[in-house]
Parts: sequence; C-alpha cells; structure tokens
Amino acid sequence: MKLLNKEIDKRIVIKLNRSIRGNKETGIMTYGSLNDYPQIIEKLIYGSQTAKACVNIYSKFIGGSGFANPDIGKVIVGIDKKGKPVTLDKIRRDAAQSLAMFNGVYIHCNENLDKQVGTTKVVPFKNCRFSREDSNGYCGKIAIHPNWSKEIELNEGKSFQNKDISWYYNFKIESIPDNIIDSKSFENFKGQIYSLFFDDNYLYPLSPFDSVYLDMDTEYQIQLFKNREIRNGFNDKIILNIAPPIDDKEKEETIAKCKSWIGPDGDKLLLFQSEFNEDGTLKGGQRVDQIKTNINGNLFDLWEKSLANNIRKAIHALPAVLIDYEQGKLSQASGEMLIQAVGFYNGLTQGLRESFSEMFKDIYSYSNDQILSANTNWDIKPFSLMPETIPIIK
Repeated sequence: MKLLNKEIDKRIVIKLNRSIRGNKETGIMTYGSLNDYPQIIEKLIYGSQTAKACVNIYSKFIGGSGFANPDIGKVIVGIDKKGKPVTLDKIRRDAAQSLAMFNGVYIHCNENLDKQVGTTKVVPFKNCRFSREDSNGYCGKIAIHPNWSKEIELNEGKSFQNKDISWYYNFKIESIPDNIIDSKSFENFKGQIYSLFFDDNYLYPLSPFDSVYLDMDTEYQIQLFKNREIRNGFNDKIILNIAPPIDDKEKEETIAKCKSWIGPDGDKLLLFQSEFNEDGTLKGGQRVDQIKTNINGNLFDLWEKSLANNIRKAIHALPAVLIDYEQGKLSQASGEMLIQAVGFYNGLTQGLRESFSEMFKDIYSYSNDQILSANTNWDIKPFSLMPETIPIIK
C-alpha cells in the first residue's frame, strides 16, 4: 500500500467504471481512485492500536446503551452465517461499529409479498458500491461484491467476474414495483439495501479517521520499526578477530565454539579473519570488539503521544481518559472524572444517535413483527459505563 500526496489531497476519487455490469446495469461509481478506499481505511485502522481502540469506544457511544424501549432490542430479526438468531440489539451494535469506522452502514432488508420487512442484516461496508448516476444524480441500485480490489487471493483464488456481483434496489418500500409483488418473479427479488451516512459531502462518506490517514500509518510504521530493530539491529554486535583457520573444518569448529560462549545471542556474533605480519604473528593480535547501537528506546515517545492525540481528535475529540490507561493511575481517572468525560462525549455524539435511531424507525416501522411495527419510540439511550441491571451494593 502506497501513501502518495495525490491520494491524500483529493480526499476521495469517485468516477464511473463502465466495465462493471449487471443484467440491466452499466457501471458503478468507484470509491477511491482504485475503488478501494474503505479497504485501505480498514487496513490503516487495524494497523493502528490507537485507531482500533477509538473505533471500539466510539461505536459504543453511537450505539448507546440500548433502545429506550428495551423490548424491541430482544426481537429476532434474522440469522447469522452460523444459523444463530440475530436480535435488533445485535444489529444496533454491528451497525454502530460500521459507522464508527467508515461513517456509513448498509442494511439488507428482505421484504415479503405484503411489502413488509422480514429479516435484516448488516452488510460489510467495504463490499458495497452505488450504480451509475442518472441524469438527476441519483443511483438507483447498490452492487455488492466481497473483493472490489480484484485481488485473486482474497476471492478464493478466482478472478473477478461481473456475474459474481449482486445488485439491490435502494431501500424504499413504496418503490417496489407491483408487477414484482404480483408475479412469480418475486422469487428472484433479492430485497433492498438501506444506507445511512454520517458524512454527505460526497456520494460516499469519508471515514471519520480520514483526516488522520497518515497519522495511523505513521503509528503502524513506528511499530514496524521497533520490531525490526529488536529483531535485527537493536542489540549490540560482537566482533571477534581471529587468525585464519587452516581449513573449512577448523573454521566451522571455531565458529561453533565462539558462538557457544555467548549462548542464545550467537547470531549476533561477527567473525573476522585477521591478517599476518611478515614474521607470522597476528596483526593486532586477537581481540574482541563491539558495535554499539545508537537507537534510543525513547526516540518515539513524544511522537506516539502526539499521534494518539491526533487520532482521538478526529472522532469528535474523544476524551483521553476514556482510552489511555497508564499503570497505577486508574484511581486518578475514576469517579467524577470518568462520569464527566462520558457525559461530555455523550453530548458531542447525541446528534449521531438521533440519526441512528431514525434509521431503525425507517426500516422496522415496516416490519412484519408486530412488536416492531407497533413501536413508536425508537430513541437510543446514551452510553453508560454501568449497566442498569447491576445492583448497587450498600
């Protein structure tokens, strides 16, 4: 993965790719110059310990502590790949994770013959692309494929083919054609995709971590540098100057004996054959030297703190106390300080939870489940550190 200025400055490249086709579709709108913007963002987040931790905390505030009406969270709205039931609370948590990472989420909705929403599931955000824009700038469908980057190793060894793409209508119950509902062709109807974005500056959303794109990569590169120094160059090297051996056998025996003297660090031994003087004596004599490392273990301490601070700022100024833990200082960050930090961040993310709750109202008001379709309160409770079910011990 290369990080070039032109990739950063343009923020996100969206263009029509006519080579992607369906039965009645011609082209998709690419997400990034190589159609892999969300894939790159995902790699950067998973490579940065700070960003990954921020996603986990941020998603909890987006998803809150559950629905104001706790009964709806327990309703089963689908099944996962393992055949286990998926509740609406599970959808809430998974959708919040997608929003925290990408500023967007896609929900697949199956509808029945009565135009009611049946099962639902969160679709991996990186797998979705919009169809080409019409004259009004509207994209009527969403294309889904697990490997838009066309890397064969990520597609079970198969090359990218248009026939592997699944096409879905954007979610709008009223837009389902009556001829589909009233005919046998409904058996081929794949449902609709609901999309929610927290960022609408472009057709696709920018990740909340987009502004710290390079900071995440820098944090990852620092980890790599430290690891490579520990493995390859951080420890001092030992140089042993000896007289040239008589033959290869003596050479191997000498090397083995010398390495046995320094135990497991034998791979850090450099063996040099010295030259003889005219009188046959060893030039300079036999001696042991060391190559001292010039790597300062604290070299990147200030950098790491600065990078972590920048990454936290990117997601609505996440308070440091909620994510940075230092040994022996937990008591100093407890009680009133934590309560104030949670309250502060709940206030900053309140608007996001309101938009999030609107999504559930838009989808599940059409549910074929009576509990969901009859529900009138889709509010999401602010995040709380202490579950309400834990009793207070006096």
